[in-house]
Amino acid sequence: MTHNVPSFFDKIRHFALSWAMRAAVVPQKYFMILGALAVISTSLLAQVARESWWDRTSKTMFVATSHRIRSDLPAKTNVSTAEGIDRLWFTIDAGLGQLRPRSRGLQQALLFASQEELSEIMRSQFAVDAPSEAFAFFSPLGQGIAVCTEDIPAPFAARGLTAAIGAEYLRLSCGDDLAPALQLGILDFLARRDSKGEGGGIGEAGIAIVRKHVTDAKAISMLDFISMTAQEWKQAVAQDSNGALREQSASVVRFLTQANTAANASFFQQYLRLVAEGTPSFAAFSAVYGLRSERGWEDFDKQWKAFALKEKSSAIETLRERLGFLAEGLRQLDKEGALPVDFAALEVALKDRNFVSPTQWRPGFSQIQASEPNAFTPTLPYEKIVGSKSPPNRSKPPHFEFDAPKKGEEKQPPSVLAIDVSNDRSKVVWFKTRPEPEAPWVWDISR
Repeated sequence: MTHNVPSFFDKIRHFALSWAMRAAVVPQKYFMILGALAVISTSLLAQVARESWWDRTSKTMFVATSHRIRSDLPAKTNVSTAEGIDRLWFTIDAGLGQLRPRSRGLQQALLFASQEELSEIMRSQFAVDAPSEAFAFFSPLGQGIAVCTEDIPAPFAARGLTAAIGAEYLRLSCGDDLAPALQLGILDFLARRDSKGEGGGIGEAGIAIVRKHVTDAKAISMLDFISMTAQEWKQAVAQDSNGALREQSASVVRFLTQANTAANASFFQQYLRLVAEGTPSFAAFSAVYGLRSERGWEDFDKQWKAFALKEKSSAIETLRERLGFLAEGLRQLDKEGALPVDFAALEVALKDRNFVSPTQWRPGFSQIQASEPNAFTPTLPYEKIVGSKSPPNRSKPPHFEFDAPKKGEEKQPPSVLAIDVSNDRSKVVWFKTRPEPEAPWVWDISR
């Protein structure tokens, strides 16, 4: 890549140009020197150009249990990431019913420190445009997962990696046969679970979007939802400006995998297994759930809507999503050079900007708008959580505060701490993924 060429080569080119301008008075032997310099410069430039990310990582490839890995991340990060990829692969395999992927052998995982190099390698090696910083790719030239860590908040990176492995697993198991409306919901469901298969709850923001979608009679019926073709789903998602359709997809999958109803979870695994074995998706779904008439589909639709209207939010997920929303807001204000001095100023600044985060749909994260009444509180009002009034010794309900910066950390955005939240001391912490002074701050959530 030419922008990585040392200034030494620029000096060679300048030297050659200055001699060329005096060519009329230069003896013949200097033309020979000039030619030799040009050959040396071209050779060295070509050598540097050949050292692409692909060439560099070919020397350090290593193998995990589930993937063959290329990476330019630090060795310590490679080890932990490889272990995480293996844990996620086997957790997803167990959670979805061990579908026995059709494609045998190791898949490849490409781990990038630079978004620019990720985009370049995906185009040059696989003829694929990179849709995000973590994704599964399938091309006649190769398949696997690609992940980039540059300037990416840790929760986005972690959940993005899970969704990428989930997409890879489903494609290898079910090909293109899975109902496209369900695949997105499965990836959201997986992204919200950890490497042990625990978690998976939904925050208040996602539930509120689905409830409004159902109440306004804008939800797609289950019959139409399950029978949508890939092209129909793609067109519907393109028009899904507020994320309601994608939240419906996630809600339907949660309905089909209810933890307190073992039959539903086993039925869903049975549906996936039939598709993996070659049964058309709609036929498999209809057979497993006994949906053989219009009336049957209408009743099934009512069951999902009743679930969507009564589903309870996860307090932990609600807190983490709101901390993420505030952290993304601080990132944006930091880019503008407008960091607030206290939490009240942060709330005003984000409301003035009609801030929404994440700005586009991400698996495992529902969009939160600054205009929402509870966006700036860590939980629902205390009475709604426990069904009683707050204790007499509680001077204030649960709330967010800025955590005073430590000495030497004054230049980074302020940390946000959840105060008076039972059994939880979560807060936003800041770090950088690269050493350059101009590199942006990224966030994580610490307990």
